[in-house]
Parts: sequence; structure tokens; C-alpha cells
Amino acid sequence: VLDDGPALLENIAAQIKQLDATFGIVIGGGNFFRGARQSSNFHISKQTGHSVGLLATMMNGLIAQDIFEQAGITTSLFSAIACPTIALPLSPQALNKARKKSQCLIFSGGTGNPFVSTDTAAVIRALQIDAQQLWKATKVDGIYTADPLKEPSAKFMRKLTFKQALDGNLRIMDATAFALAHEHNLDLRVFNIFSDNALIQAANNLEFGSTVAT
Repeated sequence: VLDDGPALLENIAAQIKQLDATFGIVIGGGNFFRGARQSSNFHISKQTGHSVGLLATMMNGLIAQDIFEQAGITTSLFSAIACPTIALPLSPQALNKARKKSQCLIFSGGTGNPFVSTDTAAVIRALQIDAQQLWKATKVDGIYTADPLKEPSAKFMRKLTFKQALDGNLRIMDATAFALAHEHNLDLRVFNIFSDNALIQAANNLEFGSTVAT
């Protein structure tokens, strides 16, 4: 999201304000540093590269929080990496307190561990805040039987089960995240964040994007 500058974040903030619901947003850091890809470029270990990537998510979290607060949205910024001058530490008590007063909970620092994807962090945070659904906002309209950019004949899938996704080897998210969502019956929505009023459409139109459910 942050690759596309503040305009998209401002648009997302406006939609969240209009929906007047509590959102949890898991922030990535790829626009600053991709630990899995750039470690070799900097001649550093993969573990260090992943740690740098986690720190990048904290920078993005601060940016998102500032833009959202300017839009009049009450936020709470959390980090899985202890940094009390920047973000709140993760604990059940802190999460419950924030949910009562905040429209938007922003999660940075991934899971606090290297070699763990943002997808997995997103599933964990969704479960921690008892989210109704996990939304994966992407640059594609939803889930296809294959990569539509590589295979023009790929078919769009509006609704599917976890089993169908597994049997079709549809790489919606990494295997750990997908298994965890499946185990806890957490429905997934996949849609294009660049669609007009994407969040509002996701909230009000069940036919928008793709849904994975048990």
C-alpha cells in the first residue's frame, strides 16, 4: 500500500471513517526493505535482513498512524518488537483497551520473528482481535485458478473453500498463514484495494472480490 504514496492511505482513511467500524491493519515494510530479497544485495545474513524488514514495518506504521490521525481517526499503533517510545507493546490487556477506544489498530513489527511472513502476522492479529474476517487487499480483483497475468485463460473464483484452494494449489497466502486461518475457521476476503471505495464495497457487497471459507 505504501508503495503508492500517501494518497492511497488518505483514501483508505476516508473509507474507514465512513464505515465507522474498528479495523485492524497489518503493515508491511516492502517499500523500504524486503528482507527476503535484499539481504544478498547488502551482503548481510538473511536473519539480519528479515530484522531490517521488521523495522521497516514500524516506519510504515508511524506514517499510517499520522495520516489516519490527521483524518480524524483514533488509532493505536502496536509493535511486536519492543519500542515503547514508538508503539504500544502487544498484550491481551492492551489490545482489549485499544479495541474499546480505537477505530483503527495498526500492527507493525510482523510477529517479532524473522522468517515469518506478513500473511502469518495478519492471521494471528485477526484472531487476537476476534476479527469477523481477514481481508487481503491486493492489486488483483481476487482469486483466479492461475496467475491471470501469465495465463489469460485463468478463471475468476468468487467463492471457494479452503479445501478447493489447497487442492488447486492456489497460493493465496503462505502455507503457514493459510493453515492457521483454516484451523480457526477464519474467512478470507481477497480484493483489489485500488478499486473505487474498495473497503466500503468489501463491507457492503459479498460479491466483491473473492471469499475463502470452510
